Amino acid sequence: MDKERIRLDDLKKEIPFSTPDGYFDKLPQIIQSRITSEPARRPVIGWSWQRSATLVSAMALILVLVWITVPERQGSLGQEPLSNISNASIIDYLEDENISYYDLSEHQVVQKAFDTDSTVLYYLDGLDDDILRQQLLESVSGSDKI
Repeated sequence: MDKERIRLDDLKKEIPFSTPDGYFDKLPQIIQSRITSEPARRPVIGWSWQRSATLVSAMALILVLVWITVPERQGSLGQEPLSNISNASIIDYLEDENISYYDLSEHQVVQKAFDTDSTVLYYLDGLDDDILRQQLLESVSGSDKI
């Protein structure tokens, strides 16, 4: 096969196809005449008062189920319910649940209680001096890294 390049200038300039006179002027009318007009379709699903009532009752059922299953938020118990419980019982409960004083210190109520020196000294009383010294050194060295 020859590897000659085809040059557009060398090609014959003739139109191989022919159309009847006025064909493209009449084309839209020809297409429109072939289209059959269909009657307007009714929707498959109609809307009625029964469907509306069913929808409202379903929404009400969902609302009631959500209302029943979502728990209410419990407010603060205050001092009265806890005043009947001894401190030893509370400490035993916290130890059983593996809740440390450090975990409690994240709550604002506990932080306010620790603002006074007497509360802090009450909880530090009885701890070994070596443990306190180690905790203080860790907290000081941890603040230096920040």
